[in-house]
Amino acid sequence: MELFSKPFRSYFRDTCVGLWLLLAVGVFRFLLKPVFGIPYAQGTWYSSVTILALALVVVYSALAAGRRETYRDVLGISAAISFSNEAIIIAAIAIDEFGGIDTYYTDPAHGGNLNPFLHMGGHLIAAVIGTLVWWGLGSLVFAIVRALCKPRTASIKPISH
Repeated sequence: MELFSKPFRSYFRDTCVGLWLLLAVGVFRFLLKPVFGIPYAQGTWYSSVTILALALVVVYSALAAGRRETYRDVLGISAAISFSNEAIIIAAIAIDEFGGIDTYYTDPAHGGNLNPFLHMGGHLIAAVIGTLVWWGLGSLVFAIVRALCKPRTASIKPISH
């Protein structure tokens, strides 16, 4: 038995628009402190990749239910979003730590005082855990949408001659 219904890359293709949006918000978040000088407490309200990932899981799970896909497809969607989200964060941490740019991604109150490799490793673990959490949420949305959008059976009566 396979883990996913389709090849894994197809889930990235299915969620392509959302993943580009996630990247755009990640880059915007990266630039808020060094370019615009917005403090962490204020900038977090403008740019949360986690909240966007949550919204993407809800939207793409509902779309999967509308396309009559399976819960395994919701797992693939959740994995694509979670791993992409964490890859963006890991890349930002690496640029911040090794490039000398001070951004939100290494804020001392939120993991920035850790060893950079431990910090990035924590986000790899978060990608796996996030996949499972998003799969649970996406499955709930999937079940609700599927229940609300059940195809109605046509009541066709036989024609009597």
